[in-house]
Amino acid sequence: MQESLFNSLSQQQLTEKSTLQIRLLKGPLYRAKQRDLWQCLERDQYLIREYFQQIGLSLVLDNAEGYAYLKQMDFETSDDAVEQSKEEILEIPRLISRRAMSFGHTLLIVLLRKRLAEHDSEDSSPRLIVSRAEIHQWLQPYYPTVSNEVKQRKDFDGLIKKVIEMGFLSTLINHQDDFEVQRIIKALVNAEEIASILEKLSNSVTTPATNITTKDVKSTKKTNNG
Repeated sequence: MQESLFNSLSQQQLTEKSTLQIRLLKGPLYRAKQRDLWQCLERDQYLIREYFQQIGLSLVLDNAEGYAYLKQMDFETSDDAVEQSKEEILEIPRLISRRAMSFGHTLLIVLLRKRLAEHDSEDSSPRLIVSRAEIHQWLQPYYPTVSNEVKQRKDFDGLIKKVIEMGFLSTLINHQDDFEVQRIIKALVNAEEIASILEKLSNSVTTPATNITTKDVKSTKKTNNG
């Protein structure tokens, strides 16, 4: 069936499909920013899923939020395989690695997720725009008081830059101090987890440590154009 579907595609459709596959391997796809590729995804979704399943990846597509990304598939180990020695069990290499995040990166992502949850309950607009000053204000209570506030703001800006590179924030064109929260952040942190993670972070302020991983959400460097 897959072969017949493949053969029925035109050369242009095959090119679009290949472009889409490469784009997904590089990072998340957003309906609002890549409309042509999103249309291709909706049209060839079955073929796209079949292709990535062959290399151990599953396609996660959220039509309501308008994003799609690849996730490493988890293969269950059979009872017979469990009885084998570890050397005899074939492990499938991971194409998408789990990334441990620092205290600051974890904190900022969860604070952004918290603000998005508040926004969704208060506002009908799908876009959440936050300012650099707001982010600094949210981070401040989780850090000790310092005499060099300029250095601390630079440290906070470093966290913002990293979260942009991870794909959870994007800078607005011509507004370098305003950012859009990417809704794919909802795939990383559930609304039910926000309070418990923030409490954990509050208790570990004196000894910051790694707290969460990116759960197979492929991080990608973002640009102003998306």
